[in-house]
Amino acid sequence: MLSSNAVRKNPAAMPADSRLRIAIVGRGPAGIATAIALLRRLRRPFHLWMIDAADFPGSFGNGVAGQATMSERAGHLSVLADRPSDFIDWLKTDLAAGPSSVTALRGFEHVYVPRSAFRDYLTMRFGAVFADRRDTTVQTVSAAVTALETLPGHGLALTLDDASRMIFDEVFLATGHGRAGGEASSWLAAEQLLWNREATRAGLPFLLSGDGPRMAAVLMYLRASGYAGRVRILGPRGRLPQAHAQLPQDPAIPSVSAGTGLAETLRELRDDCRRSGQGWQAVIDGLNGQWPAFWRALPPEAQRRYWRHLRSLHRLSSERIAPELHRQLMRELQNPATELVDARILGLAKDGVRLRRRGSREDETMSGRLVDCREEVASPADGLLAWRQPGTMRVEDDGRLMRFGAAVPGLNVIGRAAGGLRADGRLFADTVRQIYRAAISLDARYGGLSCRTGG
Repeated sequence: MLSSNAVRKNPAAMPADSRLRIAIVGRGPAGIATAIALLRRLRRPFHLWMIDAADFPGSFGNGVAGQATMSERAGHLSVLADRPSDFIDWLKTDLAAGPSSVTALRGFEHVYVPRSAFRDYLTMRFGAVFADRRDTTVQTVSAAVTALETLPGHGLALTLDDASRMIFDEVFLATGHGRAGGEASSWLAAEQLLWNREATRAGLPFLLSGDGPRMAAVLMYLRASGYAGRVRILGPRGRLPQAHAQLPQDPAIPSVSAGTGLAETLRELRDDCRRSGQGWQAVIDGLNGQWPAFWRALPPEAQRRYWRHLRSLHRLSSERIAPELHRQLMRELQNPATELVDARILGLAKDGVRLRRRGSREDETMSGRLVDCREEVASPADGLLAWRQPGTMRVEDDGRLMRFGAAVPGLNVIGRAAGGLRADGRLFADTVRQIYRAAISLDARYGGLSCRTGG
């Protein structure tokens, strides 16, 4: 695999043969998983560019971020849709020292592994499938994409942060939480504050904004590194990440039929779980397992109510953390130096932030050193879909972006990058299923056709 920015300096250096030209914007888990699926399922030869502002693929598991545990069980992290136990098999093969160790690893599908282990798995699987494709090239480009444009007839143009322009047949937007989430910047800010003696001596509290797994992981990192000062968690509605059930539970599968009411279905699932002795996690897992079909069956008004009132709660209920990390978080909230503040951040202020507490009509300034751990995507595809109009766009289960009921040629939006354009369970397994549907659809569309943007 080539890691080069040569095409940024000279876009004409892009290969000018008949092979398909594909770009993946984002080199986190969703981006790498997309590359793996294309290499496995797209039979046509192609040139692939993986574009991200990060230095190299897999940076989500580097440094202190790699020490944090994944928020999903190992059994749900396979990057191969047709081999759901692949990650577990990899763990046993690569981490086991012998037959006795393999026996000891039974039940490994229920553990929570470090992010660095998941990064290594993705990197190894990518290398293996790429080695089998002699007809395909891959380049990585370290750059931020600032604009996306559909071209007349066929093709898409991406503008990079140095104003260079690249043209592709197909583009996959797999930016995850994107700039709005700032995965790398969250950990970098925490690390810099931790070792900034001036910041710690000033006596100002650390302000952690967010209510998801990243906030919990960063907080535990600060405490484990010896920081004993004040921490204020700024969470909308005062919510905190929920824990997975201590023991795995079978999902409570909802019945899906046209015109199903959202509230009625949730109540039925809740009652079924109570009768069977299962917890609320089984309700959400069952809902997520059939979410695409369930969503399509909801009446339009129920879908609108979901976006207005339930989406945030659904995210918190789906994106859980390991039980042990949740116990640590609950113990930490008993620490007088840690405070949970029910407030919404309005903007930055000198030596702090402007915020509004829940129930108040007045804005206030809170002093402190901010570490932004928010994980919500502010706009679809990290703001690249500038021509979005409310109600005119949606993302299909195979990743195609639909506008006014017709597919935008060559444009695919994967996983969380869809923002509010696709309701999903927000789990990695759901993203993998969508990615493989996209790869199979792409293979069916192109087949033996020659690409049309080749020089």
